[in-house]
Amino acid sequence: MAQQDLLEEHRQTWRGFVKLITYSAAAVIVTLVLMAIFLL
Repeated sequence: MAQQDLLEEHRQTWRGFVKLITYSAAAVIVTLVLMAIFLL
């Protein structure tokens, strides 16, 4: 039972990490697009 709880906690942590990386990548892409528009 404890192993199942640990696995679920690990999955939630992984989902949070993936969400953070996704939002960070999107922010970098938006920043680069805006820089290309305004600086070129």
